[in-house]
Amino acid sequence: MCGLVAVISKNRNINLQNLVSMNDAIEHRGPNDEGYFFLNTADSQLDGKKAKFLEHDSISASIGFAHRRLSIQDLSDLGHQPMCYMDRYWIVYNGEVYNHIEIKEELEEKGYTFKSHSDTEVILAAYSEWGEDCVKKFNGMWAFLIFDTKDETVFVSRDRFGIKPLYYYESEESLVFASEIKSLMEYESIITEPCKSYCEDVIDSGSQEHIKQTAFENIYRFDFSSNAIIKLNDTKLSFSESRFWDYEVNLSNEKFCEKKAKEIADDYYELLKDAVRLRLRADVPFGSALSGGLDSTAIVYLIEEILKEQDSAYKQQTFSTVYDKKEDKECDESYYIKLITDKLGIKSNTIVPTEDEFLELHELVVKNLESPSAGTGMGGISTYTLIKNSDVVVTLDGQGADEQQAGYLYYISNYLFNIPLIEAIKQSLKLKSIPMAKTPIALGLSACLMRCVIGKKLSEKILSKVLKRDMSRFLIPLNELLKKESNSNLINLIHYSDSRSMLFSIESRMPFMDYRLVEFTAKIPACYKIHNGWTKYFARLAFDKRLPDEICWRKDKMGWPVPDKRWFNGPLNTFVNESIKQCPLVNSIKELELEKDIVTTYGVDSSVRLLNVSSWNKVFFGK
Repeated sequence: MCGLVAVISKNRNINLQNLVSMNDAIEHRGPNDEGYFFLNTADSQLDGKKAKFLEHDSISASIGFAHRRLSIQDLSDLGHQPMCYMDRYWIVYNGEVYNHIEIKEELEEKGYTFKSHSDTEVILAAYSEWGEDCVKKFNGMWAFLIFDTKDETVFVSRDRFGIKPLYYYESEESLVFASEIKSLMEYESIITEPCKSYCEDVIDSGSQEHIKQTAFENIYRFDFSSNAIIKLNDTKLSFSESRFWDYEVNLSNEKFCEKKAKEIADDYYELLKDAVRLRLRADVPFGSALSGGLDSTAIVYLIEEILKEQDSAYKQQTFSTVYDKKEDKECDESYYIKLITDKLGIKSNTIVPTEDEFLELHELVVKNLESPSAGTGMGGISTYTLIKNSDVVVTLDGQGADEQQAGYLYYISNYLFNIPLIEAIKQSLKLKSIPMAKTPIALGLSACLMRCVIGKKLSEKILSKVLKRDMSRFLIPLNELLKKESNSNLINLIHYSDSRSMLFSIESRMPFMDYRLVEFTAKIPACYKIHNGWTKYFARLAFDKRLPDEICWRKDKMGWPVPDKRWFNGPLNTFVNESIKQCPLVNSIKELELEKDIVTTYGVDSSVRLLNVSSWNKVFFGK
């Protein structure tokens, strides 16, 4: 939902044309409405739409807010932003607080009144009542700035997982915030260039959406799960983020208990169901992005169950990427998609990505993601082009489950290393039936044996030396690693989900990122996550007999794959080679063997990252 722009000026001089251009740059995030607010030198307030201000080049003001609205809750003009409450608080806000109805009821008991049905007004009232602590009550995704005209402060906050983006530029004279970097680049005083160290990290290690630095020098991410207060009367405009939320993980090595496993599965099911129920709150049509795996299928199932309980006549639709060529069979999940949609009687919409579509959309994807990524992004982009052609405005997606429930194969190593040797042998024999699991099993089991003989620290040191890589990540306790990855790799995927959906003015909601569910899952002992030959054991148990066995107890894992190996070695090879070899930024970072084929020499995964950095440099810096 929406996009925001905010300029805080120490010299009370805001370039109005720049602010309008910044807001126009994020029109795709909010095509339904726009608005502006200024506090000028006479302490009078001006607000309205851009036509009201376009005859001016600049405006004498200490605060300038601009907003683009994607109408989801309360489609009337009462949801217009920037919004004012109690003639004191002004807000620009991007996101959804799903439990706003419950918070509103609590505030009404305290005497607060409301004009609209929007969650925006509830946020303002909550801030009036609880101050900075209001965000601890919010279950949702958000990035917002609230200007308190009485105290002359600006409260800035970003949700627990950084689902909604917020970037900023800082100088002695001003602070500039926006939902997207391309919006910031419309402000004339912002000076930036490629951050070489960031781009090098992307090429070497993949996406870095979880860190403060961006791919642009002098432009930063506001920290997720953080707040800040900006005092306009301070001699210098500045702020420091403070983290408002964290969670504990269970590091016990307790023994598996069948009865407890069932209790965990039942509690998990009800909590996930409630997370889905909250995320169905919308005044616009909704649907689901369905991959065919356990996570997205579970959400589709729960939506149907909730609609039946509510006696709703609404018909859910699903949207999926599939492949129809024999050579792309390893990427196709259409069998599983059809299995669940036929079972539930749901309309299934599918699309087949092609290499021609890649060429057509590649630079658009790069421009939209804003930071070079580790993948092509075609699976998600194709799905959302399909959704754009429907009446659906909100989707519920399965992002986040694997990093919490131990869904990836490499988690097996961490699990085996940290449990008793006899149990590790027993579990290894069961796990070997999982396709492509032999390597993490071998690593985990051999490391476990070494640990029993020479100890944990020495084992890690020897393995790091022999394998010539840092083994610390592979040997820490499973739940510790899951939290670490939820604060790093998962943040990358969350960014992709938000940016690709908002490119098409669609809001992506993620039930697995309900903070209650995250806290609950983190406290589940590791033995209920990997057990008896299965990853994500407790989650599978929760949907046993509810979903078809072929999906619930499926051994293989895909995850929105694309046939980039065939594409990059075949029809896209010339494009990839020319793009990378002609990029001055890439060649200043890496000494590539330019006389050789890039894909063959460096592999498909590295070629994708090199291509993305090259294309990013071209899109944003014209090189």
